[in-house]
Amino acid sequence: MTQKIGLALLVLLLASCAHHRDVRAGADGVHRVVVNTDDDEEGTRDAIAQANHFCEERKKSAAFINEDKKYTGSMKEDDYKKMKTAGKVAGAVGSAAYVFGGKNESAVGGLVGLGGLAANTAAGKGYTVEMKFKCQ
Repeated sequence: MTQKIGLALLVLLLASCAHHRDVRAGADGVHRVVVNTDDDEEGTRDAIAQANHFCEERKKSAAFINEDKKYTGSMKEDDYKKMKTAGKVAGAVGSAAYVFGGKNESAVGGLVGLGGLAANTAAGKGYTVEMKFKCQ
């Protein structure tokens, strides 16, 4: 149990060091952040947060120049969305059955949950959000 807690703390520590991992500084003062994500709205919020953090470290504020969101997945966008939704539903249902079910239900729930995780992983990150900004 102590190892699990230590691992969780290590993951949190590493994640906290990566506040602007996707920002690329520009020589001309125009910087860009490119985020690959499952959801374009979530990616937009992440890109804004990273740009803000990048500029805050320089004691400035981010001024956004442009934003580009696009689907970049390898399958049709509708199929991608359906696969992501099915993966999330299977993961949630499988997890619930695993936790709250009896011995047989737990085994089946674990398999369904793993199937959902596999579908979600196979679909990948289908959206790319790119923003250009200056620190002012």
